[in-house]
Amino acid sequence: MLEQLKALEKQLFYLEQEYLLAKERHEFLHQYDLHEEMKQLRKKHRELKAKVS
Repeated sequence: MLEQLKALEKQLFYLEQEYLLAKERHEFLHQYDLHEEMKQLRKKHRELKAKVS
């Protein structure tokens, strides 16, 4: 489970970086898609973190 948690954190980090790039380039549709994906990953991250703790 810890491996899954670390993998999710890494995935979130890369998504956030991609989101910032899309924001700089004013790619609003891409930003929206990334934001929705980040919300889902954050939810999974919270659930996993609760299970581990």
